[in-house]
Formats: sequence, C-alpha cells, structure tokens
Amino acid sequence: MKNNNKILITGLGSVSPLGYGSAAAWEKILAGENGLKIKSDWTNTSIQPQYYGEAPAIEFASEVKWDDRFPPQQYSKLGMLACKKALDDAGIVLEPSDNEIGLVIETSLGATASVEDYLYDLYRFGLQKISPVKFTKTVANTVLGDISRVFKLNGPSSLIYNSNSITYGFDLIKKGLADIVICGGVDHYTEFRILSEQESNHLVHVNENTDPFSASITETDDRRNILGDGAAFLVLESEASAERRGAKRYAELVEYHSCFDYQNVEDTTRRSKEVVQSAIDALKPIVTANGKLVYLSAYTTAGQLENNERHLLEDLNKQHETYPLRHKAYTGDMKSASSIMGASIASQILYSDRFPEPDAAGDHPSGFAYALVNTSHEGGGSSHLLLRKTN
Repeated sequence: MKNNNKILITGLGSVSPLGYGSAAAWEKILAGENGLKIKSDWTNTSIQPQYYGEAPAIEFASEVKWDDRFPPQQYSKLGMLACKKALDDAGIVLEPSDNEIGLVIETSLGATASVEDYLYDLYRFGLQKISPVKFTKTVANTVLGDISRVFKLNGPSSLIYNSNSITYGFDLIKKGLADIVICGGVDHYTEFRILSEQESNHLVHVNENTDPFSASITETDDRRNILGDGAAFLVLESEASAERRGAKRYAELVEYHSCFDYQNVEDTTRRSKEVVQSAIDALKPIVTANGKLVYLSAYTTAGQLENNERHLLEDLNKQHETYPLRHKAYTGDMKSASSIMGASIASQILYSDRFPEPDAAGDHPSGFAYALVNTSHEGGGSSHLLLRKTN
C-alpha cells in the first residue's frame, strides 16, 4: 500500500574529515574550517604528498558494542560509527525483537582493503594457509550485515552501487514497506587506490604554499580531484511515525530524480549537460514557492562546478535566488559518503535557516524554502534530491 505521508529527515550522523557527528561537521563549516590537509606520511613511498581528507581516529570500542571474535574492518567501522550517530540524533530507541527499521547503504569502493589484504596473503602463503574467515571480509555487504546485527535492524535492507541510497529509502516508505529507513554511504580509500589516482593524473597537484580549499577553487582541470575518507548516514521517516515519536524534523524529502550518463561511466567529476538537465527539468516544476534556493554541488573543485553545473545554476536563478555550496571542498570526495553528506548539510541549512558561507557583507544568508542536492556516483549514475523546509 502506498504511503501518502510526507517523508522527513529526522536524524543525521557522520564520521568525516570534519569530525565525528553531523553537529561537529556543521560547526566547522560555519566557522569556515575544512578537514583537508597535505598528507605526506603515506606507507607507500611511491605516493607523493597529496591534498587529502582523513576521517578522525575514533575509539570504536567505546562507541559500539562488538561481540564477534574477529574485529571489523575499517570500512565497517566507519559505517557503524556514522549509523550510531544518526540513530542517536534521531532519538530512536531500538527494540531488538520487533523493530522493522530498514537499512540501505551505498558504496563505490566496497571492502577494497580486505580484498587487497586477502589477495596479498594468497600470493604470499597460498590458499591452504588462509583462514576462510578472511575471505568473508572481502564481500562488500559486510558493512550491511555488521550494522544490521549490531543495531538489531530487522526491516528491509540492501547494499547498492551506482545509486543514491536515499532514493531507495524514499521508495520503501512511499510504498508502505517501512516507516523508518536508515540510508547511508561509506567508502574507505586504500593507498593502492590513491597511487592509482596519482598515476592517472586524477589528483589536484599540491602546492606547499596553497591550502587545499584554495586549491579546489583555482583547479581548472575537471578530471583532477581531492579525495577523503568517511561515512555519512541519515534517518528517513514517515510523517506519521515522526509525529508518534515526537521526532526532530530537519527537512522534508519531497522528490528525487535519478539518471545515468553513459558518456561518463568511469568518471564522477563530469556529467553530460543533457543528462543532468533532465533531472532539473523534472524537479523544477515542484519548486513552486518563491524565495532562496540552496544548491549542493556534486563536485569538489570550482572547475568541475563551472563545467558541469553553471548552466543549471543560471537556469535556476531565473526563478530563485540560488546559493551553491561545494561541500566536498570541505571533506574531499568521499565517494558514496559524500552523497549522504550533501543531503545532511542541506538539511542543516534548512533546519537552521542559515547558509554556512558568509556573503560579501560577512552575513550568513537566510530565508531558504528548498534545497536541491546533486549527487554523482561511480558507473555514471546521478541523483538529484529535492528537500523542503519544515519549520
């Protein structure tokens, strides 16, 4: 049965270069701080100093109760930490025996570190000397299973690639299959992946005299990127469920539009104009109220925004005073985690009615009714999310 209730965002959680928790990230952005640095202490000496966003080291045992004999991989740890923050922020008290809370997680890199580790040992020792348990950690959906077990989530669950998990959560609630769905994104770079990006000339070149945020503004080659580790989760909830719980309402998720760019399947820093325009054309008629509009860019550098989204911003500005924000310039491109991070920051802007970057007069603009979030995924996928202010 289709659920005609509004779908609300009621909880936010992240572990990113901006810190642990969405509140910490929001405060840093408001203060004009970013989580990027020039990282030179790579284990692999072939990697040059790079602009990079590292997730903070969190004492996992003090945050999450882990009963399994074997410790989780970093990939799963990031997901569990961010999910815990989202649940805590939403004020959800889990009943292990009867909850039907859904879980949808997106990833681009999966359990890459575990795969590399397994293959390395396989090469060194041979198949007969590798524990079968080690192979089970190489499966991408280990993060889905770990989170479901730890937090006792019994509703529909799925791990997806090349799509935004929020769109799946939206559909589950709209179809009446769940009242609450936790949507997340998590990715962890290995040094082998960093080296690969370096050798492909896909990283913004480091200038010791230029900070990472400034470098993201001056970079003109839209193939080059700044990377970062992290995980971000949010809680989607039907309005009826939120009313029963007395939940906080960050924003309403009104609609979404997803599309694929078959011209840029191997690139997340470029999208064809016609493909992305189709999303704007589909969502723009829904934005009926006059007023200011927040636009969360899918890109890290100013060059990427200029080449991929400038025409969209000009189109939107004809009807709304539009304020673009490159949130990846504060964290680096965290792949799937950035998709959720963009929606999280948009929710905080609408909830607080405050744009985080000051205008020329030093004031933070306000008066926003809607936020449009653009997300770009491995494999050519793109999603646009339309959020509306609720308070």
